[in-house]
Amino acid sequence: MKLELEPIPEKSWGYSLARLLPTPVWDSLRRDVYRRYDYTCAICGATNTQVQCHEVWGYHDRKRIQYLKGLQCLCANCHCVKHWGRTVVAVHKGQLPQDYLERLTEHFCKVNKCSKGDFDLHKVKVGNKHQKRTKHQYKIDFGKFTPENLIRSYRKIKGE
Repeated sequence: MKLELEPIPEKSWGYSLARLLPTPVWDSLRRDVYRRYDYTCAICGATNTQVQCHEVWGYHDRKRIQYLKGLQCLCANCHCVKHWGRTVVAVHKGQLPQDYLERLTEHFCKVNKCSKGDFDLHKVKVGNKHQKRTKHQYKIDFGKFTPENLIRSYRKIKGE
């Protein structure tokens, strides 16, 4: 599948570069990602739409390590599908329209050329993986994207 939901362990929620970096550093980094992808969604190929920077995480489940593999440019629809759990909460809190999950389901099916039944099965599989991961604490490994390295690089570029 080109577009998948991501089973992020609950104890890792909030550990993102967007939250950990000073705003000017994050803004510079995400804008570099947008340019690298020519403002095109890496998954569905959408252009002429608002794009967002997505952190691509990998997991070593046996060692309980969550590692940052890279950053990619996504359209809002693909990004909300990736973060399905967060999106569901936002809909239930009234922060997003009630029909938003249905529209995202259609987007998932269109991108993956699959049925709603395939999507429902995918949700169950990802939900099971999420529940297993949530039982444990994962070590977060930012690799070359450590906030300290990114701040240092930003300051060097800016001549600080």
